[in-house]
Amino acid sequence: MKRGIGRRGWTAGVLAVLSGLAHGVELVKDGLGKAAIWVPDERGVDARAFTERKAAETLVDYIEKMSGAKLPIYTMGVDGQPQSGVAAILVGKAALAVGLEAPPATISGDGYRIKTRGSWVLLAGETPDSTFFAASDLLERFGCRWFIDNPIGTVVPTLRTLETGTLDVEETPSFPSRSIWGPNWRPTMWTRHNRLGGLSLTSGHNWPSWFCTQDPEVRASYLSNVAARVRGKGVVSTSISPPDGTRYCQCEKCKALDDPTYIEPSSGSPVMSDRYQEFYNFLGREIRKINPQAILCHYAYADYTLPPKRFTDGPDNLCVFLAPIRFCRLHSMSNPLCEGRQRARAMVEGWAKVEKKLGWREYNYNLAESTVPLSKISVWKEDIPWLFEKGCIGLNIECLYMPHLYDPHTWLVARLAWNARADVHALLEDFYEKFCGPAAPHVKSYWERIDRAYRETDAHAGSFFSLPHIWTRALLAACTADMDAAAAAVKGQSPYAERVTMFRKGLESVRFFLDWLDAVNRCDFQKSQMVFDAWMAHLDAIHAARIHPVEEYKRGYAPRFLGVGQAAGFARVTGERRKVLQFPDEWEFRYDRANEGETFGWFKADAGGEWTKVRTYTSTLSDQGVPEELTWMWYRVKIRTPKDLPAGTLTLWFMEPDANEIAVWVDGRPVGEPRSIRARQPLDVEVTGSLKPDTEHVFTVKMHHRRISELKLGGILRPVMIYSGSPPETSVQK
Repeated sequence: MKRGIGRRGWTAGVLAVLSGLAHGVELVKDGLGKAAIWVPDERGVDARAFTERKAAETLVDYIEKMSGAKLPIYTMGVDGQPQSGVAAILVGKAALAVGLEAPPATISGDGYRIKTRGSWVLLAGETPDSTFFAASDLLERFGCRWFIDNPIGTVVPTLRTLETGTLDVEETPSFPSRSIWGPNWRPTMWTRHNRLGGLSLTSGHNWPSWFCTQDPEVRASYLSNVAARVRGKGVVSTSISPPDGTRYCQCEKCKALDDPTYIEPSSGSPVMSDRYQEFYNFLGREIRKINPQAILCHYAYADYTLPPKRFTDGPDNLCVFLAPIRFCRLHSMSNPLCEGRQRARAMVEGWAKVEKKLGWREYNYNLAESTVPLSKISVWKEDIPWLFEKGCIGLNIECLYMPHLYDPHTWLVARLAWNARADVHALLEDFYEKFCGPAAPHVKSYWERIDRAYRETDAHAGSFFSLPHIWTRALLAACTADMDAAAAAVKGQSPYAERVTMFRKGLESVRFFLDWLDAVNRCDFQKSQMVFDAWMAHLDAIHAARIHPVEEYKRGYAPRFLGVGQAAGFARVTGERRKVLQFPDEWEFRYDRANEGETFGWFKADAGGEWTKVRTYTSTLSDQGVPEELTWMWYRVKIRTPKDLPAGTLTLWFMEPDANEIAVWVDGRPVGEPRSIRARQPLDVEVTGSLKPDTEHVFTVKMHHRRISELKLGGILRPVMIYSGSPPETSVQK
């Protein structure tokens, strides 16, 4: 049966509605549906395409979940037309057909409009995707939220009556391109509900292999390849980024474009940005002739992170995606404690003078750790509005799907990607209230406490190395009290209790980590193994509870970066092997930038000179105010052997030396030969015959920290000990 009014009465009916005063529209009254939803006729549209009907179906679904009323969906023309004076939601082209003004135009097709006119709610976007954004916006106004890409993170209020109030909404995004994703997460409807997506700016490593950018044939061939990707496609993006890695062309023409005095501090190598910018500028100028709407994206990454000095006139069709992997990942670019992020800020400002379009390729987690709670609330609150002001048009935020560790800042970055000027305080208050109910004040205290600890701690190393400075026992105790209070406030109240439990499981990992680290720092590897096994079981249980959707990263890098050293340490204190002595935390240290230490006899037990006392396993050099340098370094320490020094094989063992070469002396005499080693892998050095019982010996170690393995490391990182017995067959480095 056809619904609504006939075509002959259509014009008069429309005019009557559109000329009326704007009032709120009652969609549901006391659980009874009062409205219908009208969609355009999409027959003939590719069945695989995302259509405007999906927005209508989503409205029906959530209105029913809220009120119990299921509104009907009718198709314009097929089912007649909506009737004047009868409540209705008109979606997409159906709304435009009755006179809704066109949505605001954007380069990304993200603009949308919502208006109440008479008895109708009119909503439409530039595309089916942005029409869906409009539908989600309407649902948000009733209190629906999609905090986490999981049923536990979806908030649907119970409302027996739904009335819109007067609406006149026009929305466009701050960033045309908004990508939040992860290697263990490909969000779908969560992405759409939070208005992510937009313009696809492709910036990944693209070259088929390393090549010479000054070779005329190579330039012509690659230009032809890029042209084929963008020819005749209107607004389209493609990548022109080099491959991952650092195998740069060494021909004289390429090297002539480099400034040998312009050095990338994280590698000590000349900055490669000028040689590449010259090539990008060439591509940009030529592609503009083929498709002036094409956007060519490339990374600022590795040794081409810093902006060029010579080639600063980038065409306006270039977009540089800044990838600050070699800067601190824990602080904002306005944090006065963080020299690294301040350099990142200067890097952004430099690139903004080279290219008119910027993108930001950032991590939403603590790269190479991801086992304990982290807050980047302050980071996003400060960085995203600033990036928007600097002309950034794209956010590419890599996440891990670990909501027990990373909400609310994952949701926050999604909201700021749409509106960089949004009220962060209001957004977070909304999160705590709707997600946590009666536990809101305690969960708020929990996350604010964590955020403050990360923001105010002067520690910047990557992976697990900053955690002991941030996650102190005092912080753990305070956060535990927050979670205890939160749990008590929502006991027996679903789903709030489950959400608090989720956060609590994340916090429990902190206790495991600190207990493990305490045992490791005593070289009590039997105790640390028990803790480590229990910790991994805990992480497995979180995964089994489906807080994580997939297996990858369920243990958060712990087996990869902690498990190797743990297994090696356990093997050296079990079976026939025993710990003989552990070296102290504090050693003497000095850099040897000219590699002249051996010439001047620094290996001698009584060598003088300027040695600085530093801690080894409880703090990195950089955390002690000794900047990381890619050069030679020396350590020495005095120890006294036990009276009952075992006979037989004795081995000096380093749990995690961050170096590429090593040499060892005992009392000024070399032990073995200098050798190359793998950075941050356990290392055995046999010292049999070099030690006497109840004797003070001087150990001297020369290391070459030649390549960066992680931010702000270098040198001796974890405990050093001597053990007795033959090294195990599984020894990592002998």
